[in-house]
Amino acid sequence: MIIDVNAFLGHYPFRQLHFRNAAKMVELMDHNGIDRALVSSLNAVFYRDAHRGNQELIEDIQPHGSRFIPVATVNPKYAGWQHDLEQSVVDWKAKAVTLVPAHHGYSLVDAYGQAALESIADYELPVVLTQRFEDRRQRHHWDIAEDLEIQSLMQVARAHPQLKFLLINWIGLDGPSLVEAGLKGRCLIDFARLHVLLRKEVAELIAALGVEAIAFGSHMPFDYVGPSLVKLADLESLPQADYEKIAWRNAATFLGIEV
Repeated sequence: MIIDVNAFLGHYPFRQLHFRNAAKMVELMDHNGIDRALVSSLNAVFYRDAHRGNQELIEDIQPHGSRFIPVATVNPKYAGWQHDLEQSVVDWKAKAVTLVPAHHGYSLVDAYGQAALESIADYELPVVLTQRFEDRRQRHHWDIAEDLEIQSLMQVARAHPQLKFLLINWIGLDGPSLVEAGLKGRCLIDFARLHVLLRKEVAELIAALGVEAIAFGSHMPFDYVGPSLVKLADLESLPQADYEKIAWRNAATFLGIEV
């Protein structure tokens, strides 16, 4: 079994995505042997009212049963966001909450970011932080969102010790620094942008945080799934139990889902 924790549905305004709805994504998942995917709405990132994107996401994935695990996106600068969060979690059973401060015009450490983090903590759900969607070297000139900074992550991790963080599409993470910030046992990191063999970034994170901190992620539909499958295959030398943790068990445990 494989659970992909780094996947998106919806339209991206700066580039055509070929697998942007749930039906097409299921085809992609079946072709690559992906059993389930944690999905956020790209529409929620770019709509003025992010919650309309959440609603579209739920409607899109509903016919596909357990194949998709929904993630809510909230914009703490938009009126009524607390209601949006409540509806997503209580009514739509979102298993995590995405914040995209660089796209919604705030910072994780300002008043808006702090309010969002405190509200998410009340629901005891993980916060999903995507460092970036695309390589800035190929970005559209209107795409001016900066990559999330590790310093901000460390600051909010220390300030909110009860929160868990799902870190997707990150590079540059230092295991000992994450431990020092109190994130051991509180974070899950996908390996979509990490090196398994060349720089052994995954091995270094496992050494510092434990194998429970790593999960399969592909960043579909932005990226091909194949490279992440190769990375997973490169980890087959691990004990079978550890391999299964990375492939799916860590994600299931972290998100509190039944498989």
